[in-house]
Amino acid sequence: MAALGCWKTPFLLAAALVLLLASPSSSERVKSVFASLKHVDHHPDSPLHKSEATFAERVHNAVKDSSARVASIKSIVASGITPRGVQFDSASEVSPKSGSFETVVSPSPGSYIMTISLGTPPQTKTAIVDTGSDLVWLQCAPCTSCYRQPNPVFDPSKSSTYKKVRFFSFLCFELPSISYSGGYCSYRYGYGDQSTTQGDFALDTLTLTAVDGSTQTVPNFAFGCGHKNQGTFSGTDGLVGLGRGDVSFNEQIGSLIGSKFSYCLVDLFSSAAESSPLIFGDAAVSTAEGLGLKYTPLVRNPSADTFYYVKLNGIAVNHQPVAGIPSNAFKLDIFTGRGGVILDSGTTITHLIQSAYAPLLSTLQSLIAYAQVDGSQIGLDLCYDLSGVASPSFPAVTLQFQGVDVVLPANNVFLQVDNRGTTCLAFAGTSGFTIVGNIQQQNFYYLYDIENERVGIAPVDACATVATKVPDAKDEL
Repeated sequence: MAALGCWKTPFLLAAALVLLLASPSSSERVKSVFASLKHVDHHPDSPLHKSEATFAERVHNAVKDSSARVASIKSIVASGITPRGVQFDSASEVSPKSGSFETVVSPSPGSYIMTISLGTPPQTKTAIVDTGSDLVWLQCAPCTSCYRQPNPVFDPSKSSTYKKVRFFSFLCFELPSISYSGGYCSYRYGYGDQSTTQGDFALDTLTLTAVDGSTQTVPNFAFGCGHKNQGTFSGTDGLVGLGRGDVSFNEQIGSLIGSKFSYCLVDLFSSAAESSPLIFGDAAVSTAEGLGLKYTPLVRNPSADTFYYVKLNGIAVNHQPVAGIPSNAFKLDIFTGRGGVILDSGTTITHLIQSAYAPLLSTLQSLIAYAQVDGSQIGLDLCYDLSGVASPSFPAVTLQFQGVDVVLPANNVFLQVDNRGTTCLAFAGTSGFTIVGNIQQQNFYYLYDIENERVGIAPVDACATVATKVPDAKDEL
């Protein structure tokens, strides 16, 4: 049985890319890039900080947005294959349904932001980070139709290294929806929340700033220069895709960082000033030394190659396998793209395939004696009134990945959803696949070793202390 804490808020990433490199040059391999994850509506540094939001409102919005994100991912997988190079009419009006491909994003609880510097001289912008999409894009001048942002939009005319991508290039055809525009590549990208971006696919110099003030430049970094953008991006300058596709941020700089990155998410009930580290490169590995990291394989889904699939063999409660979960509940069918398990830092709660969720729910109900209350208004199924309980405890839940048993602390299983002591299971049921959300990942170190097709996982006492293991790491935002 594990003791329970109190859940406060989902998180956002507010980050400056910091290279831990003494004397970088464009030909050298980057040793490390360090960034900080910060709560979207909780951390005072977040540009999307909502000090007026109540505790219950933050929880309700997080659960609602988590469900919407899962529905969006489901629509991608159900389409059968991630499209590439589908042409559209660039003269047509942008509409919520106009993209031939939808992925997921929302700058709401569960998302992240980071700073990115593009152009010569560099123009530094703040963008949403999304592990469920690939394209990096910014709002660009001239803006035909743009949402409001606090900073000036990216201006290609002020960059001496900016150039458009040719239509008949392999990069252009890596995008899902493209158009021929005077020999150049125009793109349209649609998101699951009906947001869209449309503009010129371009190349420019990406600049990363070292802790000693020196810089590392990455020439010909591909990104979308968005002239028509609409949807839920307000308050940021664009989006940085961290998926597995060739045009994602991490894939484009993969040779510089050894195709490795890691993160460690602090308790969601932690101090507003605490940040979660995001590390690219060699330091992602060295930081894990002594943590007892164990690896589970990454799996490719040909029908949805952006997402990070892993192998989950089962679930245990109090170290006993949950009865009634079919042996194939978490299996990925690579021919249909159905099933499987996705690790996603942008989804707040874990959504289990229904054939696994129902037995887990039944097992927990049979072991918990607290007074059960209705959680339907929040969107959660199993809730208890703990207002009169001084030190509540709950059964231990273990996610049994191939090669790694992740024993979840109570804070990663149950969350307090209001100030009255109502506490709910941070899992939900869904169909088609399973997504492991960020509440279940908090206070675990996750190392994505893309080069070796594996993810390392290890529990930590406090993710906020992980940054201190990275030499000279600092947040420059």
